[in-house]
Amino acid sequence: MQVGCTVAPAETIQNPPGENMRKRQSSLSASGIAIIRALESIKPEGERICYDPYARQFANPWLFYFANYFIDAGYAQKRGPGVMEFLVARARYMDDYLQIYMDDGLEQLVILGAGFDPRAYRFEKLKGQVKVFEVDHPATQRVKLEKLKKNGASSRPYHLCPG
Repeated sequence: MQVGCTVAPAETIQNPPGENMRKRQSSLSASGIAIIRALESIKPEGERICYDPYARQFANPWLFYFANYFIDAGYAQKRGPGVMEFLVARARYMDDYLQIYMDDGLEQLVILGAGFDPRAYRFEKLKGQVKVFEVDHPATQRVKLEKLKKNGASSRPYHLCPG
């Protein structure tokens, strides 16, 4: 069966014709979630709930420090009680759930709204053993691949599906 996705290098991912500049920007929510994973990942190993060694490269530096300040000052908890904890727990849950299915012989993985999720790079079993399809906006996919390449992440064969 043919799938409407291709293994695509970053420079070949294009936005549909006629899209304005705003739609050519990567997702702000993808950046925000990456910042939260990055902030959790800098905690000592015994204290963190999830770990993503790639997350920091997706975080705008000033947004990263701004978010860290808001968390340390208690403002994030005051404005959105439990949101940070939920997002960190969600990342860990997805990692644990994926690990269970990879151990059970997972053959295909589809990540909807993949954003800056680098699971195809973080899990060694996904390299060549599992078909990975990531669905997201072309601009977000392009930025993601550019940042991974710039920071030396080894290339992984997976399918990018513009959403």
